[in-house]
Amino acid sequence: MYVRGGVRDRGRAAFPRPPPRRRPYRVSDRMTLTSLMPGGRRSPSPALLLLVLLAAGCRKKDTLATLERVPLPAPASPAATLSIDSLGRAWVGDSARLMALDSSGRVLARVPVELEGAPRLLWLDSARLVLRVPGAAAIVDAAGKTEALRRSGAPLAQDPRRRWVFTATGNGSVLGLDPRSLAARWGWPDAGSPVSALAVSPWGDRVYVALSGSGRNDVPSSIEVRDALSGRLLSAYRTSAPARRLEMAPDGTLYALVGGDVVALRHGRAGLGPLWHRGFGGIGQADADELRVSPRGERIAVLARGKELRLLSAADGKVLQEGKQSPRDVAWDAAGRLWVLGEREIRIVR
Repeated sequence: MYVRGGVRDRGRAAFPRPPPRRRPYRVSDRMTLTSLMPGGRRSPSPALLLLVLLAAGCRKKDTLATLERVPLPAPASPAATLSIDSLGRAWVGDSARLMALDSSGRVLARVPVELEGAPRLLWLDSARLVLRVPGAAAIVDAAGKTEALRRSGAPLAQDPRRRWVFTATGNGSVLGLDPRSLAARWGWPDAGSPVSALAVSPWGDRVYVALSGSGRNDVPSSIEVRDALSGRLLSAYRTSAPARRLEMAPDGTLYALVGGDVVALRHGRAGLGPLWHRGFGGIGQADADELRVSPRGERIAVLARGKELRLLSAADGKVLQEGKQSPRDVAWDAAGRLWVLGEREIRIVR
């Protein structure tokens, strides 16, 4: 028993000591998703915890139905490209070279490329390779010697009848290039806006021209449909953002990558009209970079380079499969199988 301040108490002071003052929080404190609470307890920070939960909820498993795995002779860089030719060979472009592989990973051909950047094989012209590198298109022979070169970053689209290669100028004039020399042979009047993407109908009668839009010239972003012979404007479809990619299906359906959406378009009485659209991006999701339509037009591969891949149904845009193993590039073969280029292997997906 003791007395404090004139008051007798058994076992405790009548006026207990106040709780210790908590040190103010400093940025230098080693804390991640917790903050100090009275009494030294830790509790989750609501805002940061919400972001973590959302990101975790958006993260899905890899569901690609892999049939085969093709080993690469050397690791592929994040900028590596992939194309499949008519003989079923996989052409991997990386670090100023092209390399052809079979389904077992055996190297069938190596073609050095004199131009900088990772080349992409566009198509074969007899023994010559038509390829694309950042800022240029070229034709090279089997030894890698450059036979034709066009310095331009404008999109390219091949005429199905192989009469022309379509491209554009900075002011939106569509040009017809000689497929043997890449020299311009004719051009249509300027559209007043840069061209962000090109596509040609399966029958070669229409050219689809995606305009980025120009405030200075009062030209909105849109997809123009033009007659392939005369360049006459047939119709135009306004887009909410510039179409970064255009891909044609064998049945004439046009697929466009507009902002963060994949849009399916088809011709009607009033011109192009939407069938469906599928949004991409957002928290925990990557924006798409590329579109690839299967040979029969039944599926669409939507690629976010180095991040994820989604296979969509062409009928309604439903997600069928997803790949999460940092895909570099994708390409369809004639049998309708999807080849997915990774860092150390190519996955062949059913």
